[in-house]
Amino acid sequence: MQRYWRAMTMLALAGALSGDARGELLINEVLADPATDWNGDTTVHSRDDEWVEIINTSGTSADLTGVRIASADTTWRYEFEGSLAAGATRVVFGSDAYAWEQESGNPAFGLRFTNTGATIGLWRVSAMDTVLVDEVSYTDDEAEDDRSAGRLDSDPDQWVLYDLLNPYDGEPPPIATGCPPTPGATNECLAPALERTWGGVKSLYAGED
Repeated sequence: MQRYWRAMTMLALAGALSGDARGELLINEVLADPATDWNGDTTVHSRDDEWVEIINTSGTSADLTGVRIASADTTWRYEFEGSLAAGATRVVFGSDAYAWEQESGNPAFGLRFTNTGATIGLWRVSAMDTVLVDEVSYTDDEAEDDRSAGRLDSDPDQWVLYDLLNPYDGEPPPIATGCPPTPGATNECLAPALERTWGGVKSLYAGED
């Protein structure tokens, strides 16, 4: 079994995408096994605190109309709304997915990322077609408690582990950084020596020293 993240941007489909949808939206980071209150509702929940982040790598705003998160097939988990600014990220928590599934009449399970490995797809759905925009797969090493995996901001083709809260000591790959997961922020590995506490992670987002 391969023990690394596999990022597969579907470049062959780029010609089928329209306007500002052409290949600029990517899955950027995923945390499949939460052991922390990631969504900020004061409760740690295996469903609600899972999360996936997308990024707009283009130089212009991206339309998110019809953009959906799905499991390996087209089992829809969440549909985005609005637009995403150039270079910006957006996070979907399991609680967001669960609410959307209920509202849209889909079976309500949340993101439902398994802890032993899965494939996640980013799709654009319209009345004309359903197009796979990006897809990533992970295995169980990447899906341990409070580990995320994502693209390096400095090298978007490189996927690494953000394992500050649950250090990975296995043989690479995957590549462990000792850095915290970064939901809603770019994946720069800035502080590998941070104390392994949730407070240390929050201080990173708050811009504190």
